[in-house]
Amino acid sequence: MDPQLTSLIVSENQTNAITDCLDRLVSETGASYSMLLDKSGQVVASEGDTNRQDITALGALLAGSFASSREVAKLLNEKDFRVLFQQGVKENIFTELIQDQWILVVIFDKRTHIGLVKVLTRKATDELSTILDTVRQDSRAKDNILSKNFRTSVEDTIDLLFRD
Repeated sequence: MDPQLTSLIVSENQTNAITDCLDRLVSETGASYSMLLDKSGQVVASEGDTNRQDITALGALLAGSFASSREVAKLLNEKDFRVLFQQGVKENIFTELIQDQWILVVIFDKRTHIGLVKVLTRKATDELSTILDTVRQDSRAKDNILSKNFRTSVEDTIDLLFRD
C-alpha cells in the first residue's frame, strides 16, 4: 500500500523541483496557475496567480470531482479516467492523475490552446512522477530508520518497566 502524502517527507530540494516544474508549466502554456494535489485534495504545491482563489477549497473540490469521474469510469467498465477536462465560459481546468496518488491541475483561459496544455502537462506529469518516486523512496528509508529507533526505544522502556 502506498503511503499517503501526509506521511511523506518532502525535502526542500524536492519541493523546489516540484514548484519549478509547476512554474515552467504555467509559463510555457500561458496558464493562470497549476497545482499538485494528493488524492484527498491536499495542496502540495501551487504556482501562478493563486491569490485569486481559495486554493485549499479548490483543491478539495477538484480532487472530489476527479474521484467522481473515476467512479463513472468503473461504471463504464473502464479501468479509470486519468485525465479530466472541464470547460467553462472564462476558464478551463485540465486535470491529470500521477501514479494513482497525486493530481496535477492546470487552470487556463481561452487564450491558451488545449492541445498545448495536454502535451506540456504530460511532460510535467512525467517529471513530477520521477520527483515523487524519489520522495516515496526517501520517506520509506526514513520510516525504516524511525521504526527501528522507535522499536528500540519501546523495548528499552519495557525492559525498564519489567526489570527484576
